[in-house]
Amino acid sequence: MELPSFLHDLTGDGDKPSLEYANEIFGMLEVMKVRKKQILLHLGEIADSIYIVKKGILKGSIMDEFGKMHTVRFVADGNVMTSMYSFVDQKPSDLQIECVEAGEVLCFKYQDFEYMSKLYSGLSPAFHTIMLKRYHAMLDEKSRMISHDATTRYVKFIERYQPIVDRLPLKEIASFLGIRQQSLSRLRGKLLENEQLS
Repeated sequence: MELPSFLHDLTGDGDKPSLEYANEIFGMLEVMKVRKKQILLHLGEIADSIYIVKKGILKGSIMDEFGKMHTVRFVADGNVMTSMYSFVDQKPSDLQIECVEAGEVLCFKYQDFEYMSKLYSGLSPAFHTIMLKRYHAMLDEKSRMISHDATTRYVKFIERYQPIVDRLPLKEIASFLGIRQQSLSRLRGKLLENEQLS
């Protein structure tokens, strides 16, 4: 498995870690087997790991004011998920992380981050920059979703998550799109019908 992009992004000039050091850290990360539906981070817990997916799919969910959970992001093989604000600032998380599939994740622990931060004073600001970029990208994606009708949202979802769409349960996709599962089934049926007619 290649070095994840977030570790690549942390490396560079000055007092940022070198690529060699990032590779060394990457090589020491703990591998954890995960089960389907296993919750890696509960709402309100403090994130102590960044999860790098070796195999499987993770989803990130938030709770609305009515206590209902909404999926806001999926990540799969080779990608990364955590509650960045919670991880960096060691504050309670407003994101829940759950396994959609069984698989394996690498855990970049907060203690590793602390150790690296002592060696490289530029590490923490670099983390904050990456954190803000990822947060704004997620907000941007969700705001674009909200502004479209259900059909457009679904088509854009397929484009964005094309490599893993067939691995996601229908209810997970419906949750992400903010529609009922039955509505999504009808929508998919109509799109398939239109494809066959064209």
